Amino acid sequence: MGNDADRPEGVAMIVIRCETGEDVQVEGDDLVGAKLAGLNLHRAQLERRDLRHADLSGADLRSAWLEGANLEEANLTGARLPACNASHASFVRAKLSDASMRSGSFEGADFSGADLLNADVGRSRFAGALFDGADLRAVDLAEADLKGARASVSTKWPAGFDAVAHGVLVR
Repeated sequence: MGNDADRPEGVAMIVIRCETGEDVQVEGDDLVGAKLAGLNLHRAQLERRDLRHADLSGADLRSAWLEGANLEEANLTGARLPACNASHASFVRAKLSDASMRSGSFEGADFSGADLLNADVGRSRFAGALFDGADLRAVDLAEADLKGARASVSTKWPAGFDAVAHGVLVR
């Protein structure tokens, strides 16, 4: 990402702390609309951060802390989020198609209108999550914990998937 000597004077920088010790610097005053595609954000500390409209496509967010983060309309296509903590995060209208979300914690998260087509969600926890109008035609959805999750009649499910039998409240 360069060092301070490479940065034009007066350009603001944000440092994303990663528990791996490999912090990432991003130009800008905030992370709204940030271009983070393909970055290594393994174990990044992003809890309660505003990442609306950010491009995180193909980013490595393994074991990242996204608790309470705002990822509304973010592009997470093909991102790697296994074992991340995104409890109570907002993924409203986010693009998560082909993302790897295996064994993640998404309790109480809002996925209203989100696209999870072909996302691998096996063994993830979505207890109490909101899926109104989401595309949940995801990989290994039957392995996920969906108890107490809520969905609407417009939510899309994999063929033959019984949401109610998996603990989802459909209204």
